[in-house]
Amino acid sequence: MDTILQLRESLINSLFGYLGFIKILSALVSGALLAGIIYILVKTNYFASKVEVYVETFGAANLFKHRTVRAWRQIVEKMKLGDEANLKLAIIEADKILDETLKASGYKGDTTADRLKQVDKSKISNIEQLWQTHKIRNKIVHDSDFHVNYMEAKLALEIYYQAFREMGLLD
Repeated sequence: MDTILQLRESLINSLFGYLGFIKILSALVSGALLAGIIYILVKTNYFASKVEVYVETFGAANLFKHRTVRAWRQIVEKMKLGDEANLKLAIIEADKILDETLKASGYKGDTTADRLKQVDKSKISNIEQLWQTHKIRNKIVHDSDFHVNYMEAKLALEIYYQAFREMGLLD
Protein backbone atom coordinates (compact mmCIF):
# COMPACT_ATOMS: atom_id res chain seq x y z
CA MET A 1 0.00 0.00 0.00
CA ASP A 2 2.91 2.31 0.80
CA THR A 3 4.32 1.67 -2.64
CA ILE A 4 1.07 2.72 -4.30
CA LEU A 5 0.91 5.91 -2.23
CA GLN A 6 4.53 6.74 -3.05
CA LEU A 7 3.87 6.15 -6.75
CA ARG A 8 0.87 8.45 -6.57
CA GLU A 9 2.89 11.16 -4.82
CA SER A 10 5.70 10.98 -7.37
CA LEU A 11 3.20 11.16 -10.25
CA ILE A 12 1.49 14.20 -8.75
CA ASN A 13 4.82 15.93 -8.11
CA SER A 14 6.04 15.27 -11.65
CA LEU A 15 2.80 16.52 -13.28
CA PHE A 16 2.32 19.52 -10.94
CA GLY A 17 4.32 21.79 -13.22
CA TYR A 18 2.11 20.90 -16.18
CA LEU A 19 -1.20 21.34 -14.30
CA GLY A 20 -2.09 24.63 -16.02
CA PHE A 21 -1.38 23.15 -19.45
CA ILE A 22 -3.45 20.05 -18.65
CA LYS A 23 -6.40 22.23 -17.55
CA ILE A 24 -6.27 24.26 -20.78
CA LEU A 25 -5.92 21.13 -22.93
CA SER A 26 -8.79 19.49 -21.08
CA ALA A 27 -11.01 22.56 -21.59
CA LEU A 28 -10.20 22.64 -25.32
CA VAL A 29 -10.90 18.94 -25.80
CA SER A 30 -14.17 19.24 -23.82
CA GLY A 31 -15.22 22.27 -25.87
CA ALA A 32 -14.47 20.47 -29.15
CA LEU A 33 -16.43 17.41 -28.03
CA LEU A 34 -19.37 19.57 -26.93
CA ALA A 35 -19.34 21.39 -30.29
CA GLY A 36 -19.32 18.01 -32.04
CA ILE A 37 -22.27 16.78 -30.03
CA ILE A 38 -24.26 19.95 -30.79
CA TYR A 39 -23.36 19.72 -34.48
CA ILE A 40 -24.56 16.11 -34.67
CA LEU A 41 -27.79 16.90 -32.80
CA VAL A 42 -28.56 19.78 -35.16
CA LYS A 43 -27.74 17.80 -38.33
CA THR A 44 -29.88 14.84 -37.27
CA ASN A 45 -32.84 17.08 -36.32
CA TYR A 46 -32.85 15.51 -32.89
CA PHE A 47 -34.43 18.54 -31.25
CA ALA A 48 -37.05 18.93 -33.99
CA SER A 49 -38.18 15.34 -33.51
CA LYS A 50 -38.39 15.83 -29.75
CA VAL A 51 -40.49 18.97 -30.23
CA GLU A 52 -42.79 17.04 -32.58
CA VAL A 53 -43.19 14.28 -30.01
CA TYR A 54 -44.00 16.87 -27.34
CA VAL A 55 -46.53 18.60 -29.57
CA GLU A 56 -48.09 15.28 -30.55
CA THR A 57 -48.29 14.16 -26.95
CA PHE A 58 -49.42 17.33 -25.27
CA GLY A 59 -50.82 19.75 -27.76
CA ALA A 60 -51.29 18.68 -31.35
CA ALA A 61 -54.99 18.05 -30.92
CA ASN A 62 -55.49 21.39 -29.21
CA LEU A 63 -53.38 23.23 -31.78
CA PHE A 64 -55.24 21.57 -34.65
CA LYS A 65 -58.59 22.27 -33.02
CA HIS A 66 -57.64 25.90 -32.41
CA ARG A 67 -56.57 26.30 -36.03
CA THR A 68 -59.80 24.67 -37.22
CA VAL A 69 -61.94 26.94 -35.05
CA ARG A 70 -60.16 30.00 -36.40
CA ALA A 71 -60.54 28.78 -40.01
CA TRP A 72 -64.20 27.98 -39.39
CA ARG A 73 -64.81 31.54 -38.17
CA GLN A 74 -63.40 32.82 -41.45
CA ILE A 75 -65.67 30.46 -43.35
CA VAL A 76 -68.68 31.78 -41.43
CA GLU A 77 -67.63 35.35 -42.26
CA LYS A 78 -67.47 34.47 -45.96
CA MET A 79 -70.88 32.88 -45.67
CA LYS A 80 -72.28 36.06 -44.11
CA LEU A 81 -71.09 38.09 -47.08
CA GLY A 82 -73.46 36.00 -49.17
CA ASP A 83 -72.06 36.67 -52.64
CA GLU A 84 -71.43 33.64 -54.82
CA ALA A 85 -67.64 33.99 -54.89
CA ASN A 86 -67.42 33.95 -51.09
CA LEU A 87 -69.92 31.08 -50.85
CA LYS A 88 -67.77 29.03 -53.20
CA LEU A 89 -64.63 29.98 -51.27
CA ALA A 90 -66.27 28.95 -47.98
CA ILE A 91 -67.04 25.48 -49.37
CA ILE A 92 -63.53 25.10 -50.76
CA GLU A 93 -61.97 26.10 -47.43
CA ALA A 94 -64.23 23.74 -45.47
CA ASP A 95 -63.19 20.91 -47.78
CA LYS A 96 -59.55 21.87 -47.24
CA ILE A 97 -60.05 21.52 -43.47
CA LEU A 98 -61.61 18.11 -44.07
CA ASP A 99 -58.64 17.04 -46.17
CA GLU A 100 -56.10 18.24 -43.60
CA THR A 101 -58.01 16.45 -40.86
CA LEU A 102 -58.11 13.21 -42.80
CA LYS A 103 -54.36 13.46 -43.48
CA ALA A 104 -53.64 14.17 -39.81
CA SER A 105 -55.81 11.21 -38.83
CA GLY A 106 -53.59 8.91 -40.85
CA TYR A 107 -55.74 8.29 -43.92
CA LYS A 108 -53.52 7.72 -46.95
CA GLY A 109 -54.03 8.82 -50.52
CA ASP A 110 -53.22 11.52 -53.02
CA THR A 111 -56.59 13.28 -52.92
CA THR A 112 -59.38 14.00 -50.50
CA ALA A 113 -61.51 11.46 -52.38
CA ASP A 114 -58.86 8.77 -51.84
CA ARG A 115 -58.89 9.49 -48.13
CA LEU A 116 -62.70 9.72 -47.91
CA LYS A 117 -62.99 6.23 -49.41
CA GLN A 118 -61.22 4.86 -46.34
CA VAL A 119 -63.48 6.52 -43.77
CA ASP A 120 -65.88 4.22 -41.98
CA LYS A 121 -69.45 5.35 -41.22
CA SER A 122 -68.74 4.64 -37.54
CA LYS A 123 -66.14 7.43 -37.61
CA ILE A 124 -68.28 10.03 -39.41
CA SER A 125 -72.02 9.37 -39.47
CA ASN A 126 -72.77 11.69 -42.39
CA ILE A 127 -70.07 10.32 -44.69
CA GLU A 128 -72.46 9.98 -47.68
CA GLN A 129 -73.49 13.63 -47.34
CA LEU A 130 -69.84 14.57 -46.97
CA TRP A 131 -69.16 12.84 -50.27
CA GLN A 132 -71.85 14.96 -51.91
CA THR A 133 -70.40 18.19 -50.53
CA HIS A 134 -66.95 17.14 -51.71
CA LYS A 135 -68.40 16.61 -55.19
CA ILE A 136 -69.87 20.13 -55.03
CA ARG A 137 -66.42 21.42 -54.12
CA ASN A 138 -64.94 19.61 -57.12
CA LYS A 139 -67.56 21.15 -59.42
CA ILE A 140 -66.75 24.60 -58.03
CA VAL A 141 -63.04 24.10 -58.65
CA HIS A 142 -63.23 22.40 -62.04
CA ASP A 143 -66.32 23.94 -63.68
CA SER A 144 -66.28 27.72 -64.03
CA ASP A 145 -69.95 27.71 -65.08
CA PHE A 146 -71.09 25.93 -61.89
CA HIS A 147 -73.20 28.17 -59.64
CA VAL A 148 -73.99 27.90 -55.95
CA ASN A 149 -76.77 29.73 -54.17
CA TYR A 150 -76.88 30.67 -50.51
CA MET A 151 -79.09 27.75 -49.41
CA GLU A 152 -76.91 25.14 -51.16
CA ALA A 153 -73.78 26.61 -49.61
CA LYS A 154 -75.42 26.76 -46.19
CA LEU A 155 -76.46 23.10 -46.43
CA ALA A 156 -72.98 22.05 -47.55
CA LEU A 157 -71.35 23.92 -44.68
CA GLU A 158 -73.79 22.40 -42.18
CA ILE A 159 -72.68 18.96 -43.40
CA TYR A 160 -69.02 19.90 -42.94
CA TYR A 161 -69.82 21.37 -39.53
CA GLN A 162 -71.51 18.15 -38.38
CA ALA A 163 -68.51 16.09 -39.51
CA PHE A 164 -66.06 18.44 -37.78
CA ARG A 165 -68.09 18.21 -34.57
CA GLU A 166 -67.99 14.42 -34.70
CA MET A 167 -64.22 14.60 -35.22
CA GLY A 168 -63.95 16.79 -32.13
CA LEU A 169 -62.71 19.85 -34.01
CA LEU A 170 -65.66 22.14 -33.38
CA ASP A 171 -68.01 22.46 -30.43
